[in-house]
Amino acid sequence: MKVYKSEQEIAAYLCDRKDRLQPWAAVRMCQEISEAHSIVMGVGYEELMQRNSIWILSRAYYNIYKRPKAFEKVMLSTWSRGTDGLFAFRDYKMTNEAGETLLTGTTYWPMIDFTSRKPIRLKEIMSHYECCTDEATDHSVLERLRLPDMNEPDGRFEQTAQFSMIDHAQHVNNAEYVRLVFDSLMQTDFDLDKPFSLEINYQHETQPNDTLSVLRKQDNDTTWFQILNSNGVSVMAKVCKV
Repeated sequence: MKVYKSEQEIAAYLCDRKDRLQPWAAVRMCQEISEAHSIVMGVGYEELMQRNSIWILSRAYYNIYKRPKAFEKVMLSTWSRGTDGLFAFRDYKMTNEAGETLLTGTTYWPMIDFTSRKPIRLKEIMSHYECCTDEATDHSVLERLRLPDMNEPDGRFEQTAQFSMIDHAQHVNNAEYVRLVFDSLMQTDFDLDKPFSLEINYQHETQPNDTLSVLRKQDNDTTWFQILNSNGVSVMAKVCKV
């Protein structure tokens, strides 16, 4: 199955006070359809855990053109664009019933040993996986983000890694970092009702009860974020007006 599609209704609990899908929830929906497709292809969580392996998200880029409303029906699609040995490339597209594109995304997923947390070569595991070469975004190649000097941020707050933030990979779920990014961003006058992009790099896992420090810095139409944990830089991100 090259392209996996799922028609979904936007749940109200995933929406903000304007009844629009929250960015972290959009990312979470992409996670869920990734797992659904992986299960169909025999490399889902349960299958991989039999090999003591898991997928983790390393880099991601999303365009959010229009946030759907609560109870609105959308079509969410995902496909694999292949691998380079260490990363599996996965893209996404969300449309509404009128055919408008609401979201596109490109992500890089390494597979790691669950115990050692070291990367696993993907050649044999992904040899049977059907791929599609279509590129959902113009960011099919995701380089590592390079942050500006964050020593004097425009905003900063701290958050303990609570029990509710931890997923079955035993670390803070990637969508929770997106929640922190936008909790910080919404302390500014940023308008979520206009198109924007989010690019994010995940570097060091965060374990339960660790402290996350969220730093924000504005640079014209780009806002930069650095999230630190006890191991150093956990996440780097930027949000740009489109």
